[in-house]
Amino acid sequence: MSAAYIVLAAVAAPFLVVSGAGKLAALGEAATTMRSLRLTLPVPRLMVGAVSVGEIGLGLLLLVSDGVTRIIAAGAVTLSMLGFWVIARRAVRAGSTADCGCLGRVASTPLSPAVPRRNLLFTALAGAMTVAAVLATAEQAPSVVGALLQNPARTFALVMASLVIAVVAGMTVAAAHRPSTDASPLAAHPRPVLIREDGLVVDVVQAALRGRAQLLLFSQPLCGRCEAAQDLLDRDHAELSALLDARIVYAAGHEVDWNGPARSADGPRTPSAIDPAGLLAHTLEIGSERPVAVLVGTDGRPVLPYANGSDELDQLLGVLALSRTPEVVQE
Repeated sequence: MSAAYIVLAAVAAPFLVVSGAGKLAALGEAATTMRSLRLTLPVPRLMVGAVSVGEIGLGLLLLVSDGVTRIIAAGAVTLSMLGFWVIARRAVRAGSTADCGCLGRVASTPLSPAVPRRNLLFTALAGAMTVAAVLATAEQAPSVVGALLQNPARTFALVMASLVIAVVAGMTVAAAHRPSTDASPLAAHPRPVLIREDGLVVDVVQAALRGRAQLLLFSQPLCGRCEAAQDLLDRDHAELSALLDARIVYAAGHEVDWNGPARSADGPRTPSAIDPAGLLAHTLEIGSERPVAVLVGTDGRPVLPYANGSDELDQLLGVLALSRTPEVVQE
């Protein structure tokens, strides 16, 4: 089983080193990464730095260690991949679509349902590597570096073959998932529509392309956080109406009131709309957490990242307000 361990370690080690180095290079963006992953840990730079150094260290250990140390290193990689899967899955379910910072400056990896699936695959491969490490240790096989010194031709061929396969597989997956220049989660035809309070159908993409950006607050009844976010839209209703169309969106399905929950507000009230069967929310991949605000620009594309909760919505409204403020020219 030493050959199996060499192949798996030769793929895992460079990946871990590149991933850790990429995160270290982007250490200044640690706080943003934590927000993207919906984590509220203290000293984000220290936490991301520790994870990065740990990845690099584990990558090197996979190549130079043997015996029990090799098993511990492979097991630690498996646990870390499992942890990354749990964190990514939680963030996606919370509606995050921002860059997860998984590879730092090396590559942009926006959160989507594909990220936890990829991490689950990495966990399975790391688990297989741990099993191979146990069997290689039982055979008293040397480390990858030691095997390279003992049998250079065989070990070098195994390492190169595994690296070539990994690179080709990675390029194929990247090409398959690379969006076209016109790609957008709303670009499909036909696409989900909303139903206004007066019964008229709204295609948010067509409305946006006609020059009216769309701000959609996906909400649900009997939700205190949602009501707080709705109050923010009601507060800025007059300013927003001059810039875009703001709507509070409720899903409607089996045995759900088609008219949506009644709303009341002092002064102008943000209109609501129905998302039949929650199809638009599903298309936008915003997850199950509410409230989530999505801004659809006048190019028909949703603006990332989405605003989750009242605080992020308030920040988004602040940015929109600044975008309408004339620039002050200092002489």
